[in-house]
Amino acid sequence: MKNWEELRLIKSIRDLAGKKGKSVLLGIGDDTAVVKTPAKSGLLYTVDSIVDGIHFLGHLNRWASAGKRAIGAAISDIAAMGGLPLYTMLSLFLPEDFPLRHINAFMNGFIDRVHEYGIALIGGNITATRGSFAADTVVIGMTRNGMFVSRSGAKDGDLVCMAGVTGEAMAGLDLLMLKKNRLYPALIKKYLEPAPMVKESIRITDSIAPNSMIDVSDGLVQDLSHILDESKTGAILDLDQIPISGGVKYTAKLTGKSPYDYVLSGGDDYVLLFTVPEKRYKGYVDSTRIYTIGRITKREGISFLRGGRKIDLKLKIRGYVHNG
Repeated sequence: MKNWEELRLIKSIRDLAGKKGKSVLLGIGDDTAVVKTPAKSGLLYTVDSIVDGIHFLGHLNRWASAGKRAIGAAISDIAAMGGLPLYTMLSLFLPEDFPLRHINAFMNGFIDRVHEYGIALIGGNITATRGSFAADTVVIGMTRNGMFVSRSGAKDGDLVCMAGVTGEAMAGLDLLMLKKNRLYPALIKKYLEPAPMVKESIRITDSIAPNSMIDVSDGLVQDLSHILDESKTGAILDLDQIPISGGVKYTAKLTGKSPYDYVLSGGDDYVLLFTVPEKRYKGYVDSTRIYTIGRITKREGISFLRGGRKIDLKLKIRGYVHNG
């Protein structure tokens, strides 16, 4: 990309981003951004990357959805801590002669989600690449009342809980690849445009104070394993209690997979997975249903129940592999 084209693109992104926010002293256009830090609050930092052909389907020209995916996945990391997202920074890696219409569509999707979640785009970078289109998204958030929820707090006897249903994004991807776009469009949208559960996370942390929490980006089993590894604990999952949506059941029949391949190993759902003492559990937090799907144990590893009995469940994949 020529220098004058890059400068014009930066100006168009700044115009698209709109107001920089009261706490942003210096935003897009300078060497670095300057923001006021909230008093008595911890700052949360996360970064997420997407690459065309690995994390999204650029060849379908769904570039606005790719923009929403880029920012949504990063915001979800803040939600997983019970935090509040404030600012974002974006780096674009553009192949030579990359179509401007794709960049504009990507940015429109990105900014739509930025405005939806009330955060500010405060800077970033644009560079050329000999590879595929890629983007790095940084999101900066803050703790509320100085408190946050980590992966390492799960305790023996905690209930394993989930806000939302897993497997739907993987099912949406399969439907998209099979060109069954008219079947279960909500599942396809869930894959293309993941929506982080920020409000739900805040309400859950305020209402039932989870001991540990994570967002399901790589699959229920794999992401639960992250909690267990950090907490030095294990878990028993009750397959009869794990919700399976009608769309997932239908897609499993269509593809010949087990529904459990979707709900246990499918990624990109970005629902909240957390542990909480039984005495603090609630079936609903506002309008969000909280599913109990298992219990934390002292013995490390994950075991499975069905019909009240332990079973030996062999998963084809333990977690989600991003392959477009």
